[in-house]
Amino acid sequence: MLTLTLWNTAETTQHTIELYQHAPVNLNYQFTDVTNINKAVGSYSQTFRVPATKANTDFFGDIKNPAVQTTFGLIEGRYSVKRKIRAALSYNSIPMMTGYVQIKAVYQQKKDFADIELVFFGDSLDMATKIGDKMLSDLADTSMNHTLNITAITNSWAGSSAAPFDGTLRYGLIDKGQNFSGADAFTGNPLLGDGRLLHGDFTPFVRIRKLVSIILSEAGFTYTSSFLDGSSCDNIYMPAYAGSKTPRSDNYEPESEHFGVSIGSNFTLSNTDTHLTMRDDYTGEGGYDYSNNWFNSSYQFDAPYDGFFTFTINAKYTMGGATVPYYKVSWNGWSNGGAYAFYTWEDGSTTRNGDRQDTFTIFFPAGSRMKIFVGQAGTATGNVANDGAVGNNDAFWLRLVEASEPVTGQDVDLPTNFPKVKQIDFLMGLQKMFNLVFVPDKNKPNHILIEPFADYTASGTKKDWSNKIDYSKDVVVKPTVDLQKKRYQWTHAEGQDFVNVLVKQQTDRVYGRYEVTDPDNDFAKGEIKIDTPFAPFLMTTVPSTNVIMHRCITNDGSGVQDPKPRIAFWNGQSAAMGTIEIMNTSLSNFITENYPVFSNYNEVAPTITGENLNFGYERDFFYVQVHPLNTLYYKYWSPYVNELYTHNARHVTAFFKLTRADIQDFEFSDKIYIEDTYYRILKISNFDATKEGITKVELLKVGTDVADCADIPTSIGTNGIIRFNSSSVDYGSEECCVKYGYIWRPRQGRCYPSGSQAIPPSVT
Repeated sequence: MLTLTLWNTAETTQHTIELYQHAPVNLNYQFTDVTNINKAVGSYSQTFRVPATKANTDFFGDIKNPAVQTTFGLIEGRYSVKRKIRAALSYNSIPMMTGYVQIKAVYQQKKDFADIELVFFGDSLDMATKIGDKMLSDLADTSMNHTLNITAITNSWAGSSAAPFDGTLRYGLIDKGQNFSGADAFTGNPLLGDGRLLHGDFTPFVRIRKLVSIILSEAGFTYTSSFLDGSSCDNIYMPAYAGSKTPRSDNYEPESEHFGVSIGSNFTLSNTDTHLTMRDDYTGEGGYDYSNNWFNSSYQFDAPYDGFFTFTINAKYTMGGATVPYYKVSWNGWSNGGAYAFYTWEDGSTTRNGDRQDTFTIFFPAGSRMKIFVGQAGTATGNVANDGAVGNNDAFWLRLVEASEPVTGQDVDLPTNFPKVKQIDFLMGLQKMFNLVFVPDKNKPNHILIEPFADYTASGTKKDWSNKIDYSKDVVVKPTVDLQKKRYQWTHAEGQDFVNVLVKQQTDRVYGRYEVTDPDNDFAKGEIKIDTPFAPFLMTTVPSTNVIMHRCITNDGSGVQDPKPRIAFWNGQSAAMGTIEIMNTSLSNFITENYPVFSNYNEVAPTITGENLNFGYERDFFYVQVHPLNTLYYKYWSPYVNELYTHNARHVTAFFKLTRADIQDFEFSDKIYIEDTYYRILKISNFDATKEGITKVELLKVGTDVADCADIPTSIGTNGIIRFNSSSVDYGSEECCVKYGYIWRPRQGRCYPSGSQAIPPSVT
């Protein structure tokens, strides 16, 4: 007997719904729409009716009465047409489908309440709804939160049994506006006189499996995944970086540190450096000091914590004669041209009226003092400016316009640092990168199997359906040409950093894009674009060093604001990249560590057999001997595409006599044997769960090791020649050499690495 079980609103109590036992309940099972390889679809039923018996109406409530619609869902056991109802359909205890029911309509006959029309949906359609529009930053999990200090940073590299430093979180370096360079031989931060790295210079990276687990768990799902939980994803991370120069806490707003000060009267320049009497409380000057960090009595700023502070200074002056005005910004008690001036300016001109506005960033240890001095070189006199409001270009004023989080000691709240991306978009981005399938468990509500397409289809059971096919009906065998598009494109999102912008400007595409076109197919039409929300984690060499880094800065050297999310490999600490010096907990000394490497490659020195988190092959902006074969497209997408595009690919539609046991037992990963060929199921249509009969099934012929190209690169010799097909004497072909992004030299008849591109120009 067919049984429909529905749950109450809290999903704590089950109710058995009375059915018309002889009315058909047609079930449809669909895995993927083969005309759109990026569109996942779920299983569903055709609409069916249940009688308005007392037991059923007691459960659903007075849904026939429009006047009580506003009360639906508020009373236990009562349901609205706007609510999904957890459901399971079974036959004699054999599960047929799990998911949820939607109320479609109510039918009356002669004013009597007769039927309720329902439709049954599989679990896969419910995932996006349950996650909703929540952002990554909305995650409630606190297991990755920690205190920022040297111990946290080094523990993240060494690994430990204690979360989150058990591999869940690792610290790496991204140029977030520090403008790292070899001016200090990359011993650290050029904003510091001693050039050593601060704790806030580092960026936390979170393992993607942790993020997937938290997202699904908070949405009420569990999952099984050999891919996510296996070695393939051990070293795949997302930087927790949303534009802040340092990792952020959840309860601190740096904007509270802002202030604006100005002078209270005209000021006459002299040949002696003079400390400006700048205040925030001059009448009409528009001064402000939210956290009382500017001292009006001593005319100075005291840094409230170890951090980066960005100031804008505006100077207006009138000059006469052979004199040159200047100002100096000093810290820690500098006076009269002493050694601690960190920002100075001279006009260099004479006999002119002038104005000057500068913005600069400086690291201040807690308690550091900053003062403004002015003076002139020459004999003539001049004025700084008339006093005026803060923000007036005709006045002399100073603003603190940006303050970072503290660079050490703060409680880092990981979700606060996540880039602005929806949780569902993050999951779908991973689906597009790794060609993942999300398959709901037919027997376990809210449980999902997640695997790359090729791994999932390889895991299935072989089943012989040769004796189940009904040859009294047409068996339709079609080539797949009508299912193909003229053009497929796989691409990441456009990055806002200056290198990604430069690539887009010069090539009119995103770095790492891959395309499949079929000019020989006269019948293919249109295109499909598979795009992720992630920007390329594009690596370049830090100027005047051998260190590679993702430089998330604009062309003017400032950090990218609201950067897109990125995905990177953890390569470990590399002695080959050299050492770095990091300030200790008290910022009074430093330790030395090997450079921690995050990259788009899974190896510090890429090999042909390595992996690349771009879809297509590109020339790098730093030296590599050879780029890897295993791009995202080649490793995760090419088996699917080649199966669809091979000349002997076939799409078959036939009718089968299937039992309920066949339906309960099948998985979309199964390989179905029919006479002399294996197929995989695309869709089962209108299986009547009330009786066993003839059912329409769509299948796609399984390709047998369809190669992407006849010759596959396997290694590179000491002479730089790429070898193919695991043979020391196989030099491949021009076609396959070029296909995989290498260079074919016709005179030698050999394949060589493509080499690197010129390093993009330094930011201005």
